[in-house]
Amino acid sequence: MPEIRGKRARSRMIIMHAAKELFEEKGLNHVTFNDIATRADMCRTTIFNHFSTINELMLAVMEQEVNDVLSYCGDSRQEGEDLIRAMFEMLIDDTCNYPVLTAKLVANSIISVQERPSLAKLEKIIADNLPDMPDREKEQKVIQLTGIYYGLVNHYFINNYEFDRRKMKRKFNEMANSIL
Repeated sequence: MPEIRGKRARSRMIIMHAAKELFEEKGLNHVTFNDIATRADMCRTTIFNHFSTINELMLAVMEQEVNDVLSYCGDSRQEGEDLIRAMFEMLIDDTCNYPVLTAKLVANSIISVQERPSLAKLEKIIADNLPDMPDREKEQKVIQLTGIYYGLVNHYFINNYEFDRRKMKRKFNEMANSIL
């Protein structure tokens, strides 16, 4: 992750990190700006100077997560299948760190027109790193690969499995082998 410059940018990142932890611990609907201010060791007014609503904060967290993945992909010397696998491994790491938050952010991103562009950026990385093939075939592969990730997350929740990054990555790669 790039170095954070400036007091305002550092404060914003501290707020978002505190919010991520609290969203995971308490659930998205049970976190207040007071909770975040306490966890971030800031006054409530500072939180409001950055975000006017919890929803705006959740959007910022989602956008930051996607930007982190995009930065990783842009800085990586990998390409093609290796980059696609590495991107999903990074997503799995984030999911294992914050499973409830990640699932909620992904669900909101799919439903919310305002948030869809974030996930569309990830789909574009996948499509851009697939070998040359007709657009229809690329689209199918993007759907299949993202479906494996979403399906794994759902499967872990439904079966109340512990989110184990090593097992999830292995399972993802096993299933992706037939697509890539």
